Amino acid sequence: MLFLKRLIKNPKALGAVAPSSKALAEMVARHVRVSTETYVVEVGAGTGRFTRGLLDAGLNADRLIVVELDRELCQYLENNFPDITIIQGDATQLDQLLPPEVVCNVETIISGIPLINLNKEEQLDLVTAFQNTLSPTGHIIQFTYGPVSPLSHKKLGLVATRLGHVFRNVPPATVWSYTFYKGIIRQKRRRPMLIYFKFAQQKARQTFRKVREPFTIS
Repeated sequence: MLFLKRLIKNPKALGAVAPSSKALAEMVARHVRVSTETYVVEVGAGTGRFTRGLLDAGLNADRLIVVELDRELCQYLENNFPDITIIQGDATQLDQLLPPEVVCNVETIISGIPLINLNKEEQLDLVTAFQNTLSPTGHIIQFTYGPVSPLSHKKLGLVATRLGHVFRNVPPATVWSYTFYKGIIRQKRRRPMLIYFKFAQQKARQTFRKVREPFTIS
């Protein structure tokens, strides 16, 4: 009933017509990476289907942090998962919401945010916050209801891996894993003029070489 109530109020924020199934939660839990020294962060937890799946799979409650934007859903999660750290806030500010000892020490981020409902700038802000939060070996797990990646992973500097399909879900879902390479997003966001300068410098050198070629004495 809570899910239905939130769906009627803000269908774009939920991005689904029904809560995620137990089969989808189990699929996601199988691909979660965690150790006794790292954390798992779930964003856009909704009514806690994945939260319950992670705990049932053996994840320690002190290794799991849940971030939810909706106040009413956040209260529901706090009532049903009293042993877990629940944070109300915007996932695009994830690196600011989490405790300092957690930032850069997160091995898996599980995202239930409907990315296809976000524009390119919003996606970039979200993925940048994820990158600033993950450990160097960390990854993002995202599910979607479409056949293709919900993120423009190549443009965002991500390596995308399709983990599988879950047909026992309404609607059927596809689970993706994303990892970062070469810190492309962070560099583009923080030093865009430097990148442009280096590109212009490279083009000028190439042009200069072409001009010099006819005058080169062999």
